[in-house]
Amino acid sequence: MNTSIKILSHFIILILVFSPMNYCVFAETFSVAFNQKPEHVVLFIIDGLSYKVWDRMDLPVLEAMIDGGVLVEKNYLPTAAHPTSGAYAEIHSGSIPNPVLMAGTVFITKETGYLQDSFFHAKITAFAANTVSYRTLTNNYHYVFQKDGRDAEAVDMALRFMEEGKPAFLRLHLQDSGGAGSQSLWADEKDFWRWNIWAENSPYRKTVARADSLLGEFITGLEKLGILDKTAFVVMGDHGQNDTGWHPPEYIDSAITSIVLWGAGFKKGVRIPYSEQIDVAPTVCALMEVTPPETCRGRLIAEALETYDGESLPRKMLIKELLDQFIDYRRKMTEAMYAVERIPAGNQAVLFTRLSRGIRQNFYDIERFSEWPRFDSLDELVQHNSKVLKNLDIVLSEAESILHK
Repeated sequence: MNTSIKILSHFIILILVFSPMNYCVFAETFSVAFNQKPEHVVLFIIDGLSYKVWDRMDLPVLEAMIDGGVLVEKNYLPTAAHPTSGAYAEIHSGSIPNPVLMAGTVFITKETGYLQDSFFHAKITAFAANTVSYRTLTNNYHYVFQKDGRDAEAVDMALRFMEEGKPAFLRLHLQDSGGAGSQSLWADEKDFWRWNIWAENSPYRKTVARADSLLGEFITGLEKLGILDKTAFVVMGDHGQNDTGWHPPEYIDSAITSIVLWGAGFKKGVRIPYSEQIDVAPTVCALMEVTPPETCRGRLIAEALETYDGESLPRKMLIKELLDQFIDYRRKMTEAMYAVERIPAGNQAVLFTRLSRGIRQNFYDIERFSEWPRFDSLDELVQHNSKVLKNLDIVLSEAESILHK
């Protein structure tokens, strides 16, 4: 579609979404001369936002922001497991990607620093979410709203925070879309959107569309406060969404979302194919000229910054590689166990022991997330798992060789 026609179609849809007065204000935001140096940054999270959403839905606000900003097409993160017991649960109440996002590292411990710490206490910070799931991530915010309810409540409170305290950093988390995605997975057979979040009028489609509308209302609110031209937006999912609903850690789509970067300090009309969840924290810190947490390990998404004139920086796709390892491990371990079950008892005992002690005890998947900090880097973790997978290949090959004798 021609770009000018596409933008016009976005605005026509917006007229239907907003009142005439709100639409006029919102439309003007795309002609605002944003400051190169922002005074505020908003991390706007739409829970479980799928990277496929751009091809499956019309989201006029987000799509207009993409036209005037930056789209990171695929943002990879550790699979969206949600341990409720064990070492991780002693530290955090939400799913694993949330502390990873705020910390800029996959190595989460009790000593980990978080994004809001880089602003506190010299600069005002705020947190608003229509859930209490992230209560362990609310330290060092001046303003906090966390209450089970609807997305609109969180948006309203976030606007109050922006009016009263003018926070330099605001995390606004809309939870409804994540809950709506899980409805498809656990729906009754009579529900036409069962196991299909993309079905017409599914709960997921409705809540994501509503989140897009609320994003527009939030932008309009900042325009009325006179601070929009000094504000940078980072809009993303905390994790992805599986097509059948929710975010089962076994499915790769649960571990991919997108990022929209728009407003003060960001370039316009840029597309970046790949980033990692750990890259958001250092990017926000660079944009706002604050020091990242000491434990932060992410890479600056420099290509998105208006002040960066260099070429795209080379990037190892380590989290993607780690996710591929998880899939490879599950498949090969299943094949190896099945093969070993069918071989003679003597060889069977030896190979079972090698699978248990040499492979299972040495491979670090998402279930061993709390043990990942024993590695010095993500690169080292990936290399370690690669060696274990090679040993698994050897065991599988030996088992199959014995079977075919």
